[in-house]
Amino acid sequence: MQTTPWKVNSTNELQRVDSEQPQLPDRSLSLQEILNWFSQRALLETELITLYQNAIAMIKEVLQVPFCRIWQVTSDGYALRQIAGDVDPKFSHNFQLPNTTIIEASQQAILSTQQNLFIPSPANSVKGMIIPIPGPSRWLGCIEVHSYKPIEFDLNAIHFLQTAGHILANATTRHRSESLNSAQSKILEQVATETNADVVFNVLCQLLENQLPDAYCSILVLDPKTQQLRAGAAPTLPPEYARGVDGLMVGACSGSCGTAAYRGESVFVNDIANDPLWAQFRDFALSHGIRACWSTPFFSKNGEVLGTFAISHRSPCKPTSYHHTVLKAAAYLASITTEAHHTKLSRQQLHETLESQVALRTSELETTLQNLRQTQSQLIQAEKMAGLGQMVAGIAHELNNPTSFIVGNLDPVEEYTQDLIELVQLYKTEYPHPSPELASKLTNLDLEYVIDDLPKVLNSIRHGSERITNIVLRLRNFSRLGETDQKPVDLHEGIENTLMILNHRLVAQGERPSIVIHRQYGELPPVECFGNQLNQVLMNILANAVDALEENQTVNPTITIHTDTQPDKIVIRIADNAGGLDPTLQNRIFEPFFTTKAVGRGTGLGLSISYQIIVDRHQGSLYCLSKPGQGTEFVIEIPLIA
Repeated sequence: MQTTPWKVNSTNELQRVDSEQPQLPDRSLSLQEILNWFSQRALLETELITLYQNAIAMIKEVLQVPFCRIWQVTSDGYALRQIAGDVDPKFSHNFQLPNTTIIEASQQAILSTQQNLFIPSPANSVKGMIIPIPGPSRWLGCIEVHSYKPIEFDLNAIHFLQTAGHILANATTRHRSESLNSAQSKILEQVATETNADVVFNVLCQLLENQLPDAYCSILVLDPKTQQLRAGAAPTLPPEYARGVDGLMVGACSGSCGTAAYRGESVFVNDIANDPLWAQFRDFALSHGIRACWSTPFFSKNGEVLGTFAISHRSPCKPTSYHHTVLKAAAYLASITTEAHHTKLSRQQLHETLESQVALRTSELETTLQNLRQTQSQLIQAEKMAGLGQMVAGIAHELNNPTSFIVGNLDPVEEYTQDLIELVQLYKTEYPHPSPELASKLTNLDLEYVIDDLPKVLNSIRHGSERITNIVLRLRNFSRLGETDQKPVDLHEGIENTLMILNHRLVAQGERPSIVIHRQYGELPPVECFGNQLNQVLMNILANAVDALEENQTVNPTITIHTDTQPDKIVIRIADNAGGLDPTLQNRIFEPFFTTKAVGRGTGLGLSISYQIIVDRHQGSLYCLSKPGQGTEFVIEIPLIA
């Protein structure tokens, strides 16, 4: 009878194997020779399912039976799962054994009577037999054969099936060990590639569940701060149950996992319904079909508990030696994964800390560099102003001496001139008829004109001298050398002094018209301030206004200076009618080194220094109001000191 090979897929369902039929030994061989051939195949075959298929084909060929299938005992020992062979359409590939049937090694090894078979026979079966695939403490599975016609299974047939079962048992045990080693290699490979711990935990549980049919594998990770076990992995546990144990407190009677973490040793609860360790959680576990739970802790290199690995079942059961092996291997791999994860997190945290420190240090250095550049520029600017002040003071001093000499001698010169004019007039009266030579000289001299114009010339010299004296005074007031403390200052005088310094830029030059200054002065009291610094602010703002008017070639250029007194401050408004500023630039004009002027025309420090002088030195405010197409206004507010 031709049969179709089947295998169990990843979802525990039987699926057809579309491969060539397994090669069978020569029929002329004896049963022992066939078993030797099969034993060699078992040693060479790497795929267990292929070996099972070969076993079924061999058994059906040798015993001339039409129906054969191989079962695998589930992890809890209470169920069978068909893993290869013929399919009975009326019967599921999973079979739950009666509660009284625990397939242990001591149980009857052969059930050959049709009425005694504990697995339902396929339809039309006349004779059937079950042979175990033995394990150390209980069956690993069993071989089931059926005949649709009367047949006697003699001792040779029974021996043949028993030997085949032992060969499959050895191959299954070896495959389990190899699969466990393969799982370890896969986990270690993922750990080496720094795969996330939760991913590695899930893969570990899935790999081990493939070796433990119908078992739940799960991992809980200990939070050392709260002493709670947090979810690590539970790929097949009922979701509500997995969520319920997330956050389990470590304690002396906290189920299998909480107690294992508390004791630092494995805890085996074979029947949750009767174990005091589950007293607080019994109803919760039973309501989700969890009846047995074996848990083992895994540790760090320092011996600290990192978490627990657990195997759970739906039926009460005892662990086998293979379960102990799996628990030990799983705890080892979970420990390596957790330690690697902690190392990775520590490295990432260290890296982030270093990056943060580097970024912070870089920011500090950039700020320091910016401050140094700004301070350097301020020192240069201050040195320039000091140099300008010294130069102005020097010029004022040099001009003051000759001017004083001129002014001091004007009075006697005017007196002498008047005396000489009177003398000439007297000579003219006394000697109305001069000699021809004297008459010619008087005619060439135009004595009448000289007498009329000489007082005017002297008066012009006096006005010029006074003008020079006034300019010298304003220059000395503008420089204010040696003033380091605040003192009462006439702000209007400072404004006028600044306008006097800029006068050469206010007058008409070539095609550029003169700049008109509108003074709208209010009544200002003397203001406590640093006069020389405030003059620097006025110079920067007024010079910028002149630059803006020149660059925009404004028609009828005008600068309006408005001052007034408010209850607690003095307000100075300096406005021009140039083109105004772009709104996006208004918030940046007080930044150091930012300038709206062409390259080479501005340093970007004038307004920045002015802002510091007003805000930092005088605790006032300086801001800009500008409307594109209309003009720009700078507002200076200086608080009045009570």
